[in-house]
Amino acid sequence: MEYLQIADWIMGVSCSRELLGQTANFRPFLLENGGGDRKPDCAVMLGEAVDRPQGEPSQVARPDGREMRIWKEGDEVTAEIEYADCLCRLRAGERWKLVRTDLEETDRHAMKMLNDVLMLAFAYSLAHGQGVLIHSSCVGLDDGRGAAFIGRSGIGKSTHSRLWLRHVEGARLINDDQPAVRAFPDGKVCIYGTPWSGKTPCYRNDKAQLKGIFCMEQAKENELVRLSPVAAFSELLKSASLMYSDLSSYRKIVQTLGTVAGSVPVYRLRNRPEQAAAELSYGAIGDGR
Repeated sequence: MEYLQIADWIMGVSCSRELLGQTANFRPFLLENGGGDRKPDCAVMLGEAVDRPQGEPSQVARPDGREMRIWKEGDEVTAEIEYADCLCRLRAGERWKLVRTDLEETDRHAMKMLNDVLMLAFAYSLAHGQGVLIHSSCVGLDDGRGAAFIGRSGIGKSTHSRLWLRHVEGARLINDDQPAVRAFPDGKVCIYGTPWSGKTPCYRNDKAQLKGIFCMEQAKENELVRLSPVAAFSELLKSASLMYSDLSSYRKIVQTLGTVAGSVPVYRLRNRPEQAAAELSYGAIGDGR
């Protein structure tokens, strides 16, 4: 069993270290000395028999050239992932603590399929640890503060992160596509790097305390408007990774988004792709507005 630590969440994976180390995205999250005394929050077991459920799937998605079909049966979720001429299935038990997949290390496209399996297992087990994957670009500062930029594809999230890197002292990119956000009982909300960063190879086992979330909107002038918690929740819901057919995980994610919307300032940032816009969003987390 190999172990990954992502967003302070331990994933156990019954595969070789060589397989997980094939691509750059998982290497920074591999634990050198196993899980230690801590049991994995989610265990993923390869080479298990997983039958296709009867009946039609309750949810079908087609992300990035794949087709994903979901069945919900009691406390169990079954997912079927099809990519080109490859297909694998996984079955998750209650709270996604144990995930079995028929994927074998020797399968064609094994690493690509395992990447999808681990992303699903992480996202929906983390839901039960007050966490959620958010489609965003996010940055951190040397003093521990962080900011996230959300919005539809092509709206300028990555561009705004690059403006921070260029014009804000001590800024670094944490993730450029699917960071994880976790809310904690002490009121802190943190954002974490994950192995999933879209087209940008930014795979950092890194975190920051989330001090501002910015809904990006292109405009002729720069303007920052703070959203009400209700409006903030609506924007966050659009950006979250959700499996509607798994009500248990869905409800937990919705609860976490409500906590984040009530704890972290969320703004609508109407902006031009220029230094002044980065200074405006930086100022919002800098002066505590």
